[in-house]
Amino acid sequence: MDQTLNILIADDNPSDRMLLEAMLSQFGHNVITAVDGHEAVEMFDPNRIQLVCLDVKMPRKDGWEAAVEIQKIAGSAFVAIVFLSGVTDPVALSNCLKVGGTDFISKPYSPTLVTAKLKAIARLLLLHKKLSKQHNELSAFSQKMVQDQEVAKMVYEQITRSNSLNDPCLKTLHRASHIFNGDVILAAYKPNGGMHFLLGDFTGHGLSAAIGALPLADIFFEWTEKGFLMKQILPEINKRLHSVLPSNMFCSAAFIDVNIYNESIEIWNGGLPDLLLFRENERLPRLFKSMCLPLGVADEYEFECVTEMVSFRSSDVLLAFSDGVYEAKGVGDRVMFNDALAPLYDGNVAHGNQFDWLEKTLYEKGIIDNPHDDLSCLAIELDREKGFISDQASYLKQHTRVPASFAFEYSLDADSLRSTDPLPYVLQILTTVPGLNEHSSQIFMILSEMYSNALEHGILKLSSLSKQTVEGFEFYYSEREKRLSELATGTVTIRAKVESTCDVGTLELSVEDSGDGFDVANSNKELELIDIPYSRGIPLLKQLCGQVEFSDKGNFLKVVYSW
Repeated sequence: MDQTLNILIADDNPSDRMLLEAMLSQFGHNVITAVDGHEAVEMFDPNRIQLVCLDVKMPRKDGWEAAVEIQKIAGSAFVAIVFLSGVTDPVALSNCLKVGGTDFISKPYSPTLVTAKLKAIARLLLLHKKLSKQHNELSAFSQKMVQDQEVAKMVYEQITRSNSLNDPCLKTLHRASHIFNGDVILAAYKPNGGMHFLLGDFTGHGLSAAIGALPLADIFFEWTEKGFLMKQILPEINKRLHSVLPSNMFCSAAFIDVNIYNESIEIWNGGLPDLLLFRENERLPRLFKSMCLPLGVADEYEFECVTEMVSFRSSDVLLAFSDGVYEAKGVGDRVMFNDALAPLYDGNVAHGNQFDWLEKTLYEKGIIDNPHDDLSCLAIELDREKGFISDQASYLKQHTRVPASFAFEYSLDADSLRSTDPLPYVLQILTTVPGLNEHSSQIFMILSEMYSNALEHGILKLSSLSKQTVEGFEFYYSEREKRLSELATGTVTIRAKVESTCDVGTLELSVEDSGDGFDVANSNKELELIDIPYSRGIPLLKQLCGQVEFSDKGNFLKVVYSW
């Protein structure tokens, strides 16, 4: 035999019972006997008995009743039950199978038939034992995997969700179609006032989609805290995602920069549905459409950071959501936008109630409870009476207004010029100055113009005349990259001097290059008089700064910015 079995026999006929016992014992099995169904139930032990042989007709408790009770005792354990009967009635035999019988053996017993049936039952028991073992292993593995995923989910949410989302001006909706959410909502206070927001939607669902959110969130929070601008943060995020994500993955995203000092919003949309800006006295919302590729698609040289800027008024509401909302499917597999979102775009929702209306609609259509895709929605209420928009925002009180005065010098040789962008590091130092940190956009613009002038014209000896045509622009920047990659000599030195009091401050910036200089006479024009697409840098500096001075040679430029 394939397996030694522990067998319980219940038969009220002593001769039949003894005959079957002798036959099974001869086959090498361990046999226990009972005189009827009642005794069989009492003797049954699911931890010992693998096979039960029950006579159909017995006193006190027949085989069918005994079979039902034995299976209740066995619970989830599998016990083979074979009925013993001299009855040939098809209905009676069918009933044996209905009450859970595995097979039946007709009397009188045939050794050949009994042997064949026992071999089949032994194989069945072995198969069931193997399946049970595999099931237990799979259950343990599944349980461990769920536990690991829950821990990973907790870590993921700690990294990708900031306490800044608790700001009173914000409302969020975040639902996953799997354990992990491939959408991400990030919010962080800027050190110079206002906030940065990023709503992202990674390709796919679950863990594979969520994994890309970790480097994205890391850069977003760290660089925002250090005072970097949106146009600095986005290229770095794109560069990181392009390098770590597989080619079939990317992140559709919207980056929102809210500046509370000049009451403006700057928006970059790469692949998300339209962002909607609602105003109290305007029925239709203003739409901010996607104008760029998603993050992680283009390399660092092809990435575009095209943004839109708009001023906001108190009580304005900015609404952004992922395509899980835009393309959500309700009853009948209908795309939700076709009917449910129309009132939002048509301006038929009460002002200030847009987010609550959208959330209620998603609940009513059963989409939140059974999402086909990850859902994310962010509403920013631009209300000066509460949250980070308010002048009483608690995070602003943490920034003391202690005056700062200092100076530093930053020099770059040819190797550094080829591989380093010094502007983020210089800006990071300058934006630590109380008062000056509120002017980071202007300072970055000034530094960019000064550094580009020194590098491109002073060191690389490029001429702006080539920018007269579109083709010329392309040639100019391709030539810039070519000459920069081949640069062997040259230096650029950036100097900064800050003097500030409790009331006013001045920033003196100078950039000097080791080049031959250039003719600055033609650059001495007012910004409004220029109608050509180049040579606008110097007039722009004169507009932003109270003092702009070139050396006679043209390789030294100094500006003074006051606040």
